[in-house]
Amino acid sequence: MTGSNMRTTPVYVVRPIATDAARAEASAFAEDYARALAEQGINVSARPITSSPGGQALGVYEDDVLVGALVMYPHADMRHWGVDGREPGLFVSLDHTADGQVGQAITLWLADYAASADGTKWVWCEVPTAAGDAHHRLAHLGDFGWECLRPGCGRDSSPVARLRLRARSLPGIAAVISAPYLSAGRAVSA
Repeated sequence: MTGSNMRTTPVYVVRPIATDAARAEASAFAEDYARALAEQGINVSARPITSSPGGQALGVYEDDVLVGALVMYPHADMRHWGVDGREPGLFVSLDHTADGQVGQAITLWLADYAASADGTKWVWCEVPTAAGDAHHRLAHLGDFGWECLRPGCGRDSSPVARLRLRARSLPGIAAVISAPYLSAGRAVSA
C-alpha cells in the first residue's frame, strides 16, 4: 500500500448506546445476530442490548453501521467468583460480539482499555453453559486469548463458564478500534 491509500481512521469506533434511536438499532441488531447464528445451528439470546445498573451498553460501529455490542461493568462485584474474582478487574457481557474480526478487535481493545485503568488486572466474562452456543463461543473466545477458568454460577446464579483476559497495554490498537467517548476506565456521555 502506498501512503495515499492507507486508512487514517480506525476501522471500528466504540460509543455508548445512549439514545432511543441507538437502542432501537441495537435491539434490531441483537435480533438479526441471533437469527444469523440460529441459521448456523447456534442458539443465542436475542435479548436487548441495554445499559443496566452499574453497566454501560456500548456499540461497535464500522462506518457508522452497528457491527457488535457489549455491556461493560467497570466496578462489578465479583465475589461470587471466589478467589478468581479478587483482583481488580472489569466485567463485560459479550453476548453480541463474540465472533469473527469484531470479536477479536473488541478482545484486544478490552485488554488495552483495562490496562489504562489504574490497578485493573483482568477483564472478566461469563458464558452461559446451558445455552446452545456455549461450546462455539468458548472456542472463539479461547482463540482470541480468553482463559477459561473453572465453571460456576454467574451473576444471575445460572451455570456459566468463567473467562478472564489479562489487561495489557497495546498501543497500536487505536489504529484498529477507537473509543472517543471512553477514557481512563470509565464511560462518558456521547
